[in-house]
Amino acid sequence: MLPLKDGLVQFDFNFRSVRIAGRYEEADGGAHLKIVGDVGPMPFSAESPAARAGLARIVEAATSRSGPLFRIARGRILLGAEQTILPPVTATALVATITRILLPAVPYLDLIALYIRPPLAPAKRGESAVRPEWRRRPR
Repeated sequence: MLPLKDGLVQFDFNFRSVRIAGRYEEADGGAHLKIVGDVGPMPFSAESPAARAGLARIVEAATSRSGPLFRIARGRILLGAEQTILPPVTATALVATITRILLPAVPYLDLIALYIRPPLAPAKRGESAVRPEWRRRPR
């Protein structure tokens, strides 16, 4: 954790081969937590129309069941949430809140990983994140 100033802390951690960035802030007698992780690229239709469609359906399903946990922005699939934490905030309360946010994402992360390699998973330099079986084959 990196304290920035009174009441504000930024931190990051890895969760299922995804880097999650967090921001915890205390202000006006309350505490606010925001976490976000870049799950990977949304493939272009030219690269893999099937993977693009499948990933879009996963994000839609996750949103309809778990709320706005995933979203697509600027060609990336993002995982994130914001949560208020009731005082007094302890390390246990902070970790428990992060766990409550991330636990429902696990099955969707597993499904997403069928289409694209998680960002922190080993890969060869320059290799596409789209799994080989989903890449469009040259004609």
